[in-house]
This record gives sequence, structure tokens and C-alpha cells, in this order.
Amino acid sequence: MKQLLVILSCFLVFSCNSQQQEDEQLIGKWDGSLKDLTTGGSIEKIVLEFTKDGNFLQHLGEGKMQNTIESSYEVQNNKLISIDKQTKEKTEAKYAVKNDTLTIAFEGVENKYVKVK
Repeated sequence: MKQLLVILSCFLVFSCNSQQQEDEQLIGKWDGSLKDLTTGGSIEKIVLEFTKDGNFLQHLGEGKMQNTIESSYEVQNNKLISIDKQTKEKTEAKYAVKNDTLTIAFEGVENKYVKVK
């Protein structure tokens, strides 16, 4: 009976973790600009940074006006899920990586980012 419980608990752990995936293509810095949700026009420069340990940094603006938002992230079923470390706000967006271009679709607007080499 004890062995059966161990086997069942292992199965549950692995089945729960199967939804979360890693995408090595995301790791690194991505350069782009934010688009206005209403007009679709470019608002400001943004650099996205994904780390191997699950950190997601968004560097908005440039120079002395630069602001950094720190989040954690995970990937599930072609969705990028981030959780802001300060506000705990959870955000989900569809994403795709093709060659050196990252496309993120959020609230009907697609933003494209180019991998920084």
C-alpha cells in the first residue's frame, strides 16, 4: 500500500508539472518598442530580458528616464505568463519565436522584438 501511495504521488507531481514548459529560445535580451493599445503607434523603447532562473525584466525608456519592471515568468501552451514581483499582477500573452524575432500578442496588439546579440 505504501508503495502504491509513493507511485501515485510521483505521478501527480509529474502530471502537474507537465503543463509548465521551458523555452530556451526566450533566454536573453530582446529589443523593441511598445505600441499604444488604442492607436497601435509606437510609444517608447523597451528591452525585454528573460533569464534561465525564471526572471523577466522589462526595461522601459532610455537613459535617466529608464524604468525597470521586475517579474517572474513561465511558459505554458505557447503562452507567456508573467507575475509582477511588486504588485503580484499576473499577465498572460501568446508568443512566438521565429529566428531572431519574438512576437508577443497582448490584448489584440502584436509587439515584435529583435534578439540582442
